[in-house]
Amino acid sequence: MPVTDLELAERVLRIWEFTDPVGSQKRFTEAADAEPDLVRRQVLRTQVARAQGLQEEFTAGHATLDALGDPDQLAAEPAVRCLLERGRLRNSAGEPSEAVPLFEQAYERAIASGFAGLAADAAHMLATALPPDRHQEWAGRGLAAAAGSADPLARTMTAALLNNLGWTYADAGRWADALPLFERAVQVRRERGDPEPLHAARWARARALRALGRHDEALAELRALAATPEGAGDHYVTEEIEANERRQTGE
Repeated sequence: MPVTDLELAERVLRIWEFTDPVGSQKRFTEAADAEPDLVRRQVLRTQVARAQGLQEEFTAGHATLDALGDPDQLAAEPAVRCLLERGRLRNSAGEPSEAVPLFEQAYERAIASGFAGLAADAAHMLATALPPDRHQEWAGRGLAAAAGSADPLARTMTAALLNNLGWTYADAGRWADALPLFERAVQVRRERGDPEPLHAARWARARALRALGRHDEALAELRALAATPEGAGDHYVTEEIEANERRQTGE
């Protein structure tokens, strides 16, 4: 049975900078061009397509994936990634009904091949593309797929799934259910050591604390965030501090 290429999984995560898809596309193209191993090169090419999708260059993204060939003829990992990125292109283009079957195929193939991170990623995308009443189901499947895995993508997706499920509960006014999920997301993000995702996770935890009336704890978290490079000048942090201070004083 195939297993996750852990070194490559970490490499992909490190190359990505989601706020800079143009730069990410360039780095993935360069990495793919320099990669002698065919399977690894194909994996890197799928991420070129993802970067193109983030720039709304959907036709170009599909062309990049087309150039890799039929997923049924590819090795297991690039095949799963092709399906996943094809689905992301469809979903981002406003075609969720076309995306869902691709995500489902990616999930089933990832589970069958033991790709915990990719299975969790596909589940995360299904929780995004399907109606809200399916979010909890797919978040649960993703978390189960990622549980206990050494795959760095599995850890990253665990945090994303916890965050998204937390906001599903928060949007329904279930802040007491959301808070433990946000707290777990903070722990996972801290273990991964990625400053910007950790910043977002800590902000979400502080928001839940405010909703539950725990203003002292929320303010302590927010003031600590404001002192970090990521928090300096972040208007969301500033607004949350002001909202907590108003609630503290009864305004």
